[in-house]
Amino acid sequence: MTAADEYRAKVSSELSAITREMKKSGNPEPLGDPLSGVVIVLGQPVGPRALDAIKRSLETISLEAYVTYTGTNLLERELLLAEPSILAAVGSDAAAEIDSLKHPLATKPFSTAAEGSPFAWKKNTAGLLLPLLAPALDDEEAKKRFWRAFLALRILG
Repeated sequence: MTAADEYRAKVSSELSAITREMKKSGNPEPLGDPLSGVVIVLGQPVGPRALDAIKRSLETISLEAYVTYTGTNLLERELLLAEPSILAAVGSDAAAEIDSLKHPLATKPFSTAAEGSPFAWKKNTAGLLLPLLAPALDDEEAKKRFWRAFLALRILG
C-alpha cells in the first residue's frame, strides 16, 4: 500500500466517523469526495431539494466537491481532513461558522467577502461566498443570483 493509499484510508475512516455523528444528530450525510480539493459548506436549511440542487449544479460545471453543512459542530474536523484548495460558503450562516473556527492561517474572513468573488482565504486556499441556496429553489431572481456566483467555482476548479 502506497503512502497515498494509506492517507486516503485514514481520511475515509475519519470521515466515516464524522458521517455517523452527523446521521446520529439528524443531519444528512455529507456528499462527495473529501479529497477532491473543493469543500462547499451549505448553510441551513438543508433538505432534499437543496442537496439535489447543489449536486446538479456541480454536475453541470463538471466539478467534484465535498459538500457539508452548518450546525453539525464537525466543520473544523472536516476542513482539517479535506485540506481544500477551494472553500465555498453557501449563505451568511456558513460564512459565520467558518469564521468562528478562527483558523490561524486565514487572511480574510468570509463574512467580509463579496458574494461570487473569489478571495485568498488562506495560503493555497481560495474562498468563495455564495448566496443562500434555499431562496433560489423557488425564486427565479434568487436562482440567477446564486448561479452567477456559483459559476466562479468553474473558474477556480
